[in-house]
This record gives sequence, C-alpha cells and structure tokens, in this order.
Amino acid sequence: MTVSIPDGVAYGADETLPARVQGQSVAEVAYNTVYGFKHGIEVLAKRMNMSANTLAHKVNLKNKTHHLSLREAIDLQRATGNFALLHAMADELGHTATLATPAQAEGNPVETIMRMHCEFADFTRAVSDAVGDGTRFVTGNEMRRADYHGQEAVASVGHTLAMLRSRVRKAPTT
Repeated sequence: MTVSIPDGVAYGADETLPARVQGQSVAEVAYNTVYGFKHGIEVLAKRMNMSANTLAHKVNLKNKTHHLSLREAIDLQRATGNFALLHAMADELGHTATLATPAQAEGNPVETIMRMHCEFADFTRAVSDAVGDGTRFVTGNEMRRADYHGQEAVASVGHTLAMLRSRVRKAPTT
C-alpha cells in the first residue's frame, strides 16, 4: 500500500520546498525558474527587458543555439528572487553558494566573536536535534534548519575574519 500526502498538508507544510531538485542540470533549473515564476513568463521577460518569446527560446531544453548570457542569468535570479540557478552552477563545479548575511556587530570585536559562537551553538543544536539518538532518518525540515544555521555559522566566521583584517596595523612607511 502506498500513501501520498500533498506538500501543502504534510508535516512542515509551512516551510518552503527546495527551489531545485537535487541532480537537475543547470539548463533544467533555468527552465524551471522561468516557468515556475508565479507571475508568468510575460511579466518575467518584461522585468528582464526582453520578449517572452526570446526568454522562452533561451531556456528551451531542446534549443542548442540560443542560451541565457551570464548577465541574463543574473537578471533572471534577481527578477525572480530564486537563486536555484546559482546553486546548480556551484554544485556542477563542486562548490556551494552561501548567502552572505550582513555583519551585525558594527565593528565591535567582542560582539563579533560572541555572535560567531551563538551561530555555532544554533548550528550544533540544529544538527543535534536532527540526529537525535542516531536511530532515525533526518527529515527535510531538519535538514533545511541545519543547512540554514550552517550557512549562518560560515557567514559569522567571515565577519570575524573581516573584523580581524580591519584591525591589522598598517606597515610603517619610511
């Protein structure tokens, strides 16, 4: 017996689903970003300063001659607010992309270090909650929570390094 539960009524239905299915090609992600845009391709194309026909041709998976330029790929992501294309490109190259949360400590060294430790604590709590006693699978919601806090922890390390760089004494000039 198989039971299917629609995403909208399942546990955690209030949380967002991933913008990209794992393993999709960059071209598939571009296509899905365009055709998944809630206001439609006409509105999206207008935001990108091109015709809907041109945009449709550029993301057509069977089209081998016309593709999005790098500038158009950036414009597509800005216009939709969907950065799955960035993540797909990074994934294809063996990298990850992390949102750079702005520094919150306003240059205060103690505050910067404290915030970094708080982010690590949140990440550790999220992973610990997900793993539990190690006898069950991790849910999608738990994975998203750990991913979010992991990215925030990485950003806080970057803020701490930036704070240190700003405090390096300039070399004396003679």
